[in-house]
Amino acid sequence: MSLKSALRNTVRFTGRALFGGALFLPLHAVAEPVQNSNIPRTITLYAEDSNAPYAFLDGVSPEGIYVRILQEAFDRLPGYRLDIVNVPFRRGMELLKDGKIMGFFPPYARGDRDWIERYSIPILRETVVAICSKDYVQSNDRKRFPDDFKGARFANNAGYRLAGPEFFDMVEAGEITLEEANTTASNLRFLMAGRVDCYVNERMAILAGMRELAVDKAVARLFDEAAIIGHEFGYVAYGPDPEGKWPYRDQFAGALDRALSDMLASGEIDRLVVSYFSY
Repeated sequence: MSLKSALRNTVRFTGRALFGGALFLPLHAVAEPVQNSNIPRTITLYAEDSNAPYAFLDGVSPEGIYVRILQEAFDRLPGYRLDIVNVPFRRGMELLKDGKIMGFFPPYARGDRDWIERYSIPILRETVVAICSKDYVQSNDRKRFPDDFKGARFANNAGYRLAGPEFFDMVEAGEITLEEANTTASNLRFLMAGRVDCYVNERMAILAGMRELAVDKAVARLFDEAAIIGHEFGYVAYGPDPEGKWPYRDQFAGALDRALSDMLASGEIDRLVVSYFSY
């Protein structure tokens, strides 16, 4: 570990995880009070706990591409230091909507999330796809998603809406069968066991899940990318603050946006993504 990484881990960054609604450390103030203008303000951001390679728990430590990007951004913000708490996606969105946490990453922007008061600048462009068994692909004509997938059995990460509103309308109408699990690995197991025909997620998340499961090439060849559903950007999302807990939120969010913008312009975010996959 480099000196810079060690300093970041011990001085600028701490990580926590929320399991079953209970934190290993107290879930009270999400930002430490500043006693002196020379003391950095601690900003607690919540992150997904099972969205590899983007944001997840590696044992008990937060890890992922977004985590590394935000760690680097905070290195450029001497007035702040970063604390990350990992939670399941659905739980994180509930906490954000209820005004119990200040920020959560990396959800996509959605029109039906009009309660989100502010997003960071777009951080990463992600590609959402459907992968299906070769048997399903060879037996069905799939020119349009989701219309041409009527009758299919899909897996989906609980709380994710990546497949789009038309897809979920078809689920509601009984035209598509949906099974949901909390993690990418669990949904891939459904697919490999033949329990479902297809699975929707971000392309790199699917590849990371296959790597986690140590899926060999022979098994991987049994599945095809059947549809590109769209491209999405991940953000830090900021919810309502009904109790006025975070009066400094917008000042911080603006500072973070400037740091992220500089990193995008300099190619630093691209470098971090390449570096992540080089390990």
